[in-house]
Amino acid sequence: MLSIAQVLDDSAAWEQRVAVSQLLDRLPSDRFPQSLAAIDPVPEAMRDGLDRPIVLCAARIGLTFTAAPALRTFLERRHADLVHAWGVRAAIAAAAAGAKRLVAELFDPGEAVRGVKQLRTLARAGHFAVVCSCEIVRRRLIEGGLSPDATVVIRPGVDFGRINAARRGGLRESLGLRPDQHVVLSNTPLNRDGGPFDTAFALTLLSHFLPNLALILPSGFCGRRANARRDQREQDRIVRFVGSMPRRPALVSPPNTVPFEELIAVADTLVIAPRGDAPTTAIAWAMGAKTAVLGSAVHCVAELIANKVNGRLFKQSPGKSMATAIARLLRDRGSYNALTEAAHGQAYEVFSVRRYVDQHVRLYENLLNGVTPAEGIVDSSRVA
Repeated sequence: MLSIAQVLDDSAAWEQRVAVSQLLDRLPSDRFPQSLAAIDPVPEAMRDGLDRPIVLCAARIGLTFTAAPALRTFLERRHADLVHAWGVRAAIAAAAAGAKRLVAELFDPGEAVRGVKQLRTLARAGHFAVVCSCEIVRRRLIEGGLSPDATVVIRPGVDFGRINAARRGGLRESLGLRPDQHVVLSNTPLNRDGGPFDTAFALTLLSHFLPNLALILPSGFCGRRANARRDQREQDRIVRFVGSMPRRPALVSPPNTVPFEELIAVADTLVIAPRGDAPTTAIAWAMGAKTAVLGSAVHCVAELIANKVNGRLFKQSPGKSMATAIARLLRDRGSYNALTEAAHGQAYEVFSVRRYVDQHVRLYENLLNGVTPAEGIVDSSRVA
């Protein structure tokens, strides 16, 4: 029996919630008893989504290590053999609390770049591994000096049952969307480098020719409060701009109580247009949901999407608007069915929830037995 403490921080709210819930629900409880703690206040939507008690071991005055005393007590009471930290700050707090074995899981290449120095320090103690949701996260860590032996790529799990349930559950109708509308979802977070304004501009241009367009603007799905406030400001800016246009798409701003993965399931197209590194879990869910993926041809997006094979990509130039390129690809929707079918087949092969859970079991056992973390774990995209 291996007692596991899952420790959350505020680095990636919806990706954390999905991944943690899959491990809580599918790891055998007799072999892997699990408990939950957090070093930051947990948003209500995430708490409800996990449906498990979460003990708050709060970091105070913005200093991560101040969470260590309360977290140490939590780990001792749960007799935790291993801590699974969801984010760099959670990993730092767990190490300061005396975690025997430590796994950090990262979804965001930007967080990997910002936290690689701290992760290098944690790796020196041994019995440590970083789970990377995509190859670009692993690459950024290795470029920052973390040993490749301390990293392992485990692709996110896509729950096809949840996708089908979201579609049958009438979510589109509850959001005020008509069956004849082509629904475009902008990726989260809504930052200025992520392309949401350009996406809204593109749909505004197309509305002169295609009147049945709708845009979902998600906000509040990132973890950090500062990022959530930034999301809201960008959403307000987009709403003002679109509202000033004589012809415009329908805008939908759902509450963050609607799971982001369910928004992906009911959308027709996901636009993910970062100008640099960004998390890619949304792409995996879109592929599984037969939601067309339209993205900028940056490394993180191109890792999963090949142009005219399983999605559409466009080149973006620094400092220049992406609206025209996005509009052109949205207008050319005739080939989307073939692309989404190809993507859906790949998703079945690469993003299995069962594989996601099994690979974590193997990782835990590797740390328990003192072998290389990636021993026996193969990136599912390479197998497929």
